[in-house]
Amino acid sequence: MLKNITIRQIHTEALSCEPLLGRCANGELLCVCQCGGVTEPDAANRVYAFHSRDNGETWSWKASIYPEDGQAVYCTELTVDGDEITAYLTLHSGRFLDWKCVMMKSFDCGYTWENAGPPPFFPEYTFIREPITTSRGTTLLPYQTYPFTEEEHARILREETDKAVFAHTRTPYCESGVVEFGNGVCEKHMACRMDMKDGWIWSEPTLAELADGTVVILMRKCRSGWLYRCDSHDGGRTWSECVQTDIPNPSNKPKLIALDNGRIALIHTPNNAGMEHGRWAQRFPLELWISEDGMKTWAEKIRLTDFPGSYSYTDGIYEDGHIRFVIEHNRHTILYFDAEL
Repeated sequence: MLKNITIRQIHTEALSCEPLLGRCANGELLCVCQCGGVTEPDAANRVYAFHSRDNGETWSWKASIYPEDGQAVYCTELTVDGDEITAYLTLHSGRFLDWKCVMMKSFDCGYTWENAGPPPFFPEYTFIREPITTSRGTTLLPYQTYPFTEEEHARILREETDKAVFAHTRTPYCESGVVEFGNGVCEKHMACRMDMKDGWIWSEPTLAELADGTVVILMRKCRSGWLYRCDSHDGGRTWSECVQTDIPNPSNKPKLIALDNGRIALIHTPNNAGMEHGRWAQRFPLELWISEDGMKTWAEKIRLTDFPGSYSYTDGIYEDGHIRFVIEHNRHTILYFDAEL
């Protein structure tokens, strides 16, 4: 049950979106998000860090994590491993064309950053999402990637010129899966490919390991109105067929967080009203669901807020009975939630 909830504002400007949260080795909370410009994608998009020394009560002013070189910048994931923090960045021309992937690393709790090059297997056209460490001792790093070609890049620039954006390209599918690290292994394992003949798909996979060792991927499938799921029973190496769940979704990124005693939390906006008629469902209310039986059922469905607006791109951590997470509201405000269970 929910014992208490605290909500604080981190930042507001014309565009503030897609925040990520981590706990640094010095005890500070670190939030990284995209700001700059008024839309996404936009040539003015940049990525900034915010620090909190008082468990989210107050936050520092924004500080850039990537040196200014004229490229648009977007961050898809933030990981903390002791003294090493990694921000997975997308660099692009302002329209997600010429899309390159780099890892920025910090060894001083997010105050200074250095370029560590592209992530394994994925130098371009890929979003990296939050990894988990499995009971086998390996780390699984989820990804979504697109088979974009130089020929298609040239075509869209030629035919659409200044209106060309990546989501208008004739890219056949969105591939999701994991990169497996540990025990001497560094391998890529595909989970599924979502066909994009009817429109662009951002799968935005989120992972959780269940008590029996099953690894679950939940994914957004744009315009479907539902979350989709794949399971792996061998530590992420092979995956079941991608199937539609009974969890409503308004084309919004879900977030799974492992709690204690085998419980799994899902933070999302379970609303697909109107999507059967091709309309865009509202991204509220914001809810916290908790499963105690390996995601077969959801014993608790806690409404965190039903204040109207768009709640998108949740990211967070679980520690000492608290689910701490960040989320964007209406594309211009970053909020911090502390939900004490």
